[in-house]
Amino acid sequence: MQTRSFPYAVSSGDVPSADMAPPTGMQAGAGGALKAQMVFGSDTSIMIAERETGYHSKPHYHDAEQMNYVVSGSIWFFIGELGYKAVQGDIVRIPRNAIHWAWVREPGGCTLFESHTPPLTGDEKMQKAAFSLLGPGENRADVKGVKNEWAPLDKAKMEATEARVIAEYGG
Repeated sequence: MQTRSFPYAVSSGDVPSADMAPPTGMQAGAGGALKAQMVFGSDTSIMIAERETGYHSKPHYHDAEQMNYVVSGSIWFFIGELGYKAVQGDIVRIPRNAIHWAWVREPGGCTLFESHTPPLTGDEKMQKAAFSLLGPGENRADVKGVKNEWAPLDKAKMEATEARVIAEYGG
């Protein structure tokens, strides 16, 4: 797709991929990469996010509603004391400002489409990597991008929630 004359569209192959893994110390487990491509407009961002097995974020929140569609693989989402194992074809909503985290436990990793409204472009890594689909008369400086905020970590409570939810799903 040629985008130079039409600013509202881009081929995903033309969107740079960036390492969007949380900063050192912001993962609950041993790690696992998070590679993502992000595009944004004035009110919403969309990410194609590839998480490796072992990706395990710490609890966080953002002033954006998040919708996730699992393209391939599986991922555990934890929202407060609730949890859900999402597999290919599942859709998971994370309400605005809800404390949540994710864990990719199974081999093969997970690919997600994620949308955030307003755009999740407030973090430094995301500001640099996000691809603008703004058009004439729209200014990137006017986009109110939000960022991830790290929730106080109660590791025992987090692990208890994970153990209970995973046991309910049978592993």
